[in-house]
Amino acid sequence: MPRPRPLLRALGCAVAVAAATAVLPRAFVPAALPRQLAPSSISAWTAAQETPSNNLTTGAGVGCLVAICAATAAAAAKVQARTRCKADGEDKFKGAQHYSGLTEGVPLVMDNVAVAKVLPHRYPFLLVDKVVAFEPGKKIVGVKNVTANEPQFTGHFPDRPIMPGVLMVEAMAQLGGLVCLQDPISDGKGEFFFAGIDGIKFRRPVVPGDTLVMEMELLKFREKRGIAKMKGRAFVDGQRAVEVKEFTFALVKDR
Repeated sequence: MPRPRPLLRALGCAVAVAAATAVLPRAFVPAALPRQLAPSSISAWTAAQETPSNNLTTGAGVGCLVAICAATAAAAAKVQARTRCKADGEDKFKGAQHYSGLTEGVPLVMDNVAVAKVLPHRYPFLLVDKVVAFEPGKKIVGVKNVTANEPQFTGHFPDRPIMPGVLMVEAMAQLGGLVCLQDPISDGKGEFFFAGIDGIKFRRPVVPGDTLVMEMELLKFREKRGIAKMKGRAFVDGQRAVEVKEFTFALVKDR
């Protein structure tokens, strides 16, 4: 009677491995095996470890190893497919409520109505939308939401709208005015005029859709002369967009 071919031996070994899976105790599985291996692969691996090394050179041993490798690859492919489907599914998408909640912890010190009560500027030149932090007479943090329907973007530039640098500086100056036009710097009577600027650096362009978060700090105030010195910086998505070493403002009292 002719001997079975190596291919038939391999097939018989694979069937035997699958049958052994049903009766193999869980405690017998080595802890060092990767978790992604299918139970049939683990049983086959265990059986291979108990097989004498000289049998691995036979047709049945080689066929058994081939079956183990094939089963392991198939199990790993299934795990990767499940992981990929989960990553591409609903778990990855986050709705409006999630992103809206990201700003829940940001305080609102002054809204646009309160800002307009202090500053004399009006649309389209009121460039501070709200204030989120304020230390009277010291520091202030404000927000400018940059939108595509602002008039400057029709010409600056038609094919690539960019917020002009002078408007970024103006927005920061207006934010500084909110410090200077309130207690304890002044009683709100009179106006602060932009008198000078020094050490300005633009770090990145600001475009429609950006949120420009600005910070101004009072360095000194000469009450007799009505001169205020401030410094400021502004960020978009955590990246510095512009910084100014020194602003100079002049207070003009109403007669």
